[in-house]
Amino acid sequence: MKDLMTSRSQWLRHFSFATHWKTMLLLLVLCVGFNANAQNITVSGTVVDGTDEPMIGATVQVDGTKNVVVTDIDGNFTLKNVAKNATILVSYIGYKTEKIAVNGQTNINVVLTEDSESLEEVVVIGYGGTRARRDLTGSVGSVSGAKLAAVPVTSAAVALQGKVAGVQVTTVDGQPGADINIRVRGATSVTQSNDPLYIVDGFQQDNINDIPPSDIQSIDILKDASLTAIYGAKGGNGVVIVTTKSAQEGKTQVSFNAQGSVSHITKKLDLMDAYDFVDYQWDYATGHSTRNSQTRLFRYNFGHPQDMDLYKQARTHDWQDEVMGNNPFSYSTNLSIGGGNDKTRYNVSITQSDDRGIIMGTGVRRTNILTKLQTKILPNLTFQYNPKMSYRRDEGAGGDNIGTGGIIDVLRYRPTNGIRERDGAWWPEETIDPDQERIFTYTNPVADIKTNVRKRHSYTFTNQASLEFKPISGLTLRTEGVYTVQFKDDKRFWGRLTSEGKKHNSNPVASIEKKQTNTYTWTTTASYDWTIKEKNNFYALAGFELYHKQSEANTMKNRYFPDNISADKALNNMQLGTPYEASSELGTANRTTSYFGQINYNYDHKYLLSATFRADGSSMFAPGHQWGYFPSVSGAWVISSEEFMKDLTWLTELKFRAAIGKAGNNNLDPDMWRYLYKSNASSGPGFGEATVDGELWYGPDKYLPNPDLKWETTLTRNFAFDISLFNGRLRITPEYYWNTTSDLIYKADILSTVGYAQQFQNIGQVTNRGFEIAINGDILRGKDYVLSANFNLGANKMKVDKLTGDADYLYDTHSRSKDGGYNYRLEVGGEVGLIYGFLYDGLYSFDEFNYNVASSVYEPKPGTVDMTNVYEGTQSGTATLPGKPKFKDLNGDGVIDDNDRTVIGRTTPKLQGGFGISGQWKNFDFNANFTYFLDFDVYNATAYYLSSSIDNKNNFKNVLGAYSNRWRYYDNTGAIRQYEVMYGNYWNEGASDYYVTMNQGQTRWNPADLNKDVTMSYFVEDGSFLRCTDITLGYTLPQNIISKAGMSKLRFYASVTNPFIVTNYSGYDPEVDVQSGLTPSFDMNRYPRSRSYVFGLNLTF
Repeated sequence: MKDLMTSRSQWLRHFSFATHWKTMLLLLVLCVGFNANAQNITVSGTVVDGTDEPMIGATVQVDGTKNVVVTDIDGNFTLKNVAKNATILVSYIGYKTEKIAVNGQTNINVVLTEDSESLEEVVVIGYGGTRARRDLTGSVGSVSGAKLAAVPVTSAAVALQGKVAGVQVTTVDGQPGADINIRVRGATSVTQSNDPLYIVDGFQQDNINDIPPSDIQSIDILKDASLTAIYGAKGGNGVVIVTTKSAQEGKTQVSFNAQGSVSHITKKLDLMDAYDFVDYQWDYATGHSTRNSQTRLFRYNFGHPQDMDLYKQARTHDWQDEVMGNNPFSYSTNLSIGGGNDKTRYNVSITQSDDRGIIMGTGVRRTNILTKLQTKILPNLTFQYNPKMSYRRDEGAGGDNIGTGGIIDVLRYRPTNGIRERDGAWWPEETIDPDQERIFTYTNPVADIKTNVRKRHSYTFTNQASLEFKPISGLTLRTEGVYTVQFKDDKRFWGRLTSEGKKHNSNPVASIEKKQTNTYTWTTTASYDWTIKEKNNFYALAGFELYHKQSEANTMKNRYFPDNISADKALNNMQLGTPYEASSELGTANRTTSYFGQINYNYDHKYLLSATFRADGSSMFAPGHQWGYFPSVSGAWVISSEEFMKDLTWLTELKFRAAIGKAGNNNLDPDMWRYLYKSNASSGPGFGEATVDGELWYGPDKYLPNPDLKWETTLTRNFAFDISLFNGRLRITPEYYWNTTSDLIYKADILSTVGYAQQFQNIGQVTNRGFEIAINGDILRGKDYVLSANFNLGANKMKVDKLTGDADYLYDTHSRSKDGGYNYRLEVGGEVGLIYGFLYDGLYSFDEFNYNVASSVYEPKPGTVDMTNVYEGTQSGTATLPGKPKFKDLNGDGVIDDNDRTVIGRTTPKLQGGFGISGQWKNFDFNANFTYFLDFDVYNATAYYLSSSIDNKNNFKNVLGAYSNRWRYYDNTGAIRQYEVMYGNYWNEGASDYYVTMNQGQTRWNPADLNKDVTMSYFVEDGSFLRCTDITLGYTLPQNIISKAGMSKLRFYASVTNPFIVTNYSGYDPEVDVQSGLTPSFDMNRYPRSRSYVFGLNLTF
């Protein structure tokens, strides 16, 4: 019992002590809490600029909190409940943000200075290296992520348009997700790829087309060999370095961006309506007789010509409206979450977009997931892991494959089916042929596109990791690797009445192609930054890199599917068709081993020198030719730092730069140096032979091996000034460059008697000279507004210095052309991309012929050139007759043939560039961007086809509406006898005279007389244009409103993309393959561009 009482007493004492301890602790916490709150203070002050003028609307915020105010009209502010040890941030657009420690002060006055950060701006120069712009000796164009994100597009590549001097960004055509050509200072190669090297977060990538602008921190474009030589073979066409956003240390930040848009076609071509079309078809059918096989086809399809006026009441099918007249809705959304502390930072970004095309059934959907994780394992050891995933789905076959024959077939399809068509009630029902009506319904462009289905999917998974160790100050050891696997599938379906279906007994055909590409890169570098005696600054880099890329593909193509099977059913049940082709292949790996180094020196940031060397060993060449060596050296002098310049207070910077270096190009098909054999199940080994049932055969590849093939190399020189004025408010950078590319890699035609068609060869040399200038500055700046502008201009000209042996010319034909001869020429002393064809010389006149009354035909007089080798005869007779087109006889032999072809156009713009204007007034912001290309030619092959009768026989193709006024063969007025042919008419008195009268002064031929694809100067047009790419107006809600909802930013904006273009070009758009390879600016089957109206928001928590 005593023990129990003792235990109870001890327990009570313990409880009493514990209770007392907890009570004391609670009181202490409360006291500290009240004391802390009591120590919070109110801070007031004034914000002024460098001239002591008050700053209206400056943002004043307690760092790390939502406690924020805006200065009033006198620049005054008051912040309540501020901790004595807090930090205040003061910011205003166009001025440097000031960070001020409170330290118990209750009155703080702040002076904001204008932001001339361009001198200290850091740019990425490769392999993890960065340099302040003031220390650069090479040419770099930079665009911030903020400027890219301000452009309402879903592709970073498109957002670059017009932003950087000397960098040309063009889209192939207007299709969503269309290929984008980026050219850095024009082209260096005449036959191989001129695409720059794309580096995204340190690693090579095929392109940047699918990277959303909202994910990008910055893009730096390296333009000369002093900087690109570090990338050796891959950097010969410039280097585009993309750095995606990383999280900042601090609280978690959530950003959400969304936009929606509606699009429509910007321009329609003027085509014939139903009446004019039938009128033209009768003209085509007659020629010199109303009783022939073609007029019988006319009557069968369109009735008796005496009833032609009925078509004035008939419906005209406007296929441009029915195929391209919709107004699709597109959207893009992005969610980004990031944060971290001093040891670990993370960022996750998810982007989903769906761009719908103006052509029915077309569009591209993208999904991108970007993750960045960085952690400090030790204070001097950092690990970074960046997994990425991207998905892309393309629908539609592209401008050249829409439906059966592309856009051109949509435009040329007949606007009426004539008496076959029961349209309303204007043809008696008993006259309708139901079978022909069904054919029209099935083969018209709308149905044709629906039964020609193409769907492509692409999945790309990237794992990127790096380990960075800094054992001592200035020394950085870094190893990093990336592994990428990409899966692609391409599914096609052709209906039974398409051109592909007709090849297989008019049954549907389906194919599925799957491709997998594996790529890995491993890079290890060591860099060291050090300074001697304060002013001697050094930087050295050394490293090696391994690169490997290999693809494998599988293809299946089946035919003879049931007639009315749908595309989805066929592609999901390939066994319903008969096996036709099946193949699989493993491509040869593209491997490169590289060693590189760089050393930079500057004395007091005034005198700068840089030297780079790289050696690349490539599996694309034979042993003995595998290694290429690429050195560069550059220097700069900051003249403005000299004592004799100190009195020029308006001059912020004046720097002269010079650089020379060598880069390479190994962009060619693998194994071109050794013999290859292949199996084939789709076409025979002989000339034009075909294996109907897909029998397998073996044979050599089409390229004759060339073991002596070697690197294509480019020597670049660059001279430039960097000029900054008025404390950085105006920057001007003029540059001149001179590039020489030697040992051009060219796919040359060879004599087929050796058993091969072509061979890759090193053929000669080209020189590319150019000038560019970039100007950026603030036009106006006030207390609550700023207006800035940028302008850039570039001019370059590539000239051929020499070709193989004694050859002065090389010829090529565009892949979309059916011209039997060549239509592009490469000539020594000339530019690249010269259009080659016949010079149009007007129409044959009556004066060039004698009229033979007895036979009622026109006979050419002596000296009249002969066109019968160019065009075939028509219903009216041979190609040499009055009213028919003629070409200039350049060699004077009286006969027009391929010997009379000459250069008829040049496709390199003499000037190109862009400019933009941006501004902010209070909470409103405004942006407008423009691009321009001046003085270059485009070959309008689409207009040629719409001015011709190619494939018109029994297909009845439409033509341009302008040909309602044309050279005519029949009487459409009734002056002699309506609808009766006048040419060759001996049975109606006065007919032959009236034929002359009704065509007197006519300058437009009859499309019936252009019956072959022939390249001629009439369709070479000036492609010069000025395009407004986008106009955007935005409004950001005030901080004092949105902070209550936990938001730090809320901006709404409206935009118009491609609002207008100024050009004299008659086609849809002159921007088609500008400066792309040997055959640029060829307008045929191009997807028209659209105009979009965009609404969006930017939200940050």
